[in-house]
Amino acid sequence: MYYFDNAATGFPKSEYVFNAMKEAFYESGNAGRSGHDAAIKGSLILYNCRKKSGDLFGCEPEQVVLTKNATEALNLAIKGVITKKTVKKGEVLISSLEHNSVLRPVLSLCSSDKMTKKQFEVDLYDDDKTVENFEKALGKKTVLAVVTHASNVCGRILPVKRLISLAKENDTVFILDASQTAGHFPFTIEELGADIICIPGHKGLYGPMGTGLMIVSPKSKLSFRTIMEGGSGTGSLDYGMPKLLPERLEYGTQNNCGFAGLTASIEELVFPVHLCKLFEYLLEKMRARENILLFGEPKDNTYDYVPVLLFNKKNALCEELAAYLNEKGISVRAGYHCAPLAHNALGTIKTGGVRISLGRSNTSEDIDYLMSVL
Repeated sequence: MYYFDNAATGFPKSEYVFNAMKEAFYESGNAGRSGHDAAIKGSLILYNCRKKSGDLFGCEPEQVVLTKNATEALNLAIKGVITKKTVKKGEVLISSLEHNSVLRPVLSLCSSDKMTKKQFEVDLYDDDKTVENFEKALGKKTVLAVVTHASNVCGRILPVKRLISLAKENDTVFILDASQTAGHFPFTIEELGADIICIPGHKGLYGPMGTGLMIVSPKSKLSFRTIMEGGSGTGSLDYGMPKLLPERLEYGTQNNCGFAGLTASIEELVFPVHLCKLFEYLLEKMRARENILLFGEPKDNTYDYVPVLLFNKKNALCEELAAYLNEKGISVRAGYHCAPLAHNALGTIKTGGVRISLGRSNTSEDIDYLMSVL
């Protein structure tokens, strides 16, 4: 199989990750529920995942909320964060490239809490213009800004440090969706300045599906309302959820196997610096084809992009092209990629497109084979 769908999930996972999950499956009990050896093993698994994640993203273990995926992390953050401004029912600002994991929770929040969604346009080829658009949209009523680090449709990395700086000046909480950047290049929550970063475990980190992280800046001193409640393993006599993170936002039995695997994937993480050159090679091959249409691709260099490319063949239906490639042993994703805002911005809202997303196991030979059957 020639796998080009790493923006959906990083593949393949390593044997090291599998073995860590297998050990947790056979040896761990329900974390935080009992004092016996199996339960203690489960608690250690979760703590180790918080510790390794905190080391990677620049925070203490207690600032790491373990989630099922980035979608859950985003829901917990968007609907849960409480500040002096959020109680005043203001505006939520998002970009024109957001995934439905941002758009839908924001619309739900606006509907239930009588808040207003605002949107700023991302200029794919001019960061200054993107920052200007963000600054114009940012107002006294802007309670939250929820912005993707990089588009899952076209791969464009946004100038988030500059956006976050403006949000801070405006006393606006900034939630960063790092679904497409975590594991591709190093960053910390302190370096970026975000209040919250939401991360999937299974994409660029190459951990198991069913794992995610919500990283909360210790400097932000945020409070959270809960959007789900249940057993937490602590404070069992209290009728409400614990007051402190991470237990306040974690409910029910945790995924020991998944988080053991995520810890292992972080331990063996090597940032795939070779993908910049490989992405350039892919672009060179695609641009040489007169029958290929590219959407939102890099114009000069690939350093402002993660290795994601949206394309189609002239006069082809994207779903049919993806099905044809699958018959040739090539895995890509066609359609709208859970991101109608991005497709609207790219001009592909009526047609969709075929997405290629490179990962650490891809080679130039993979790309040569892809081009030979296109």
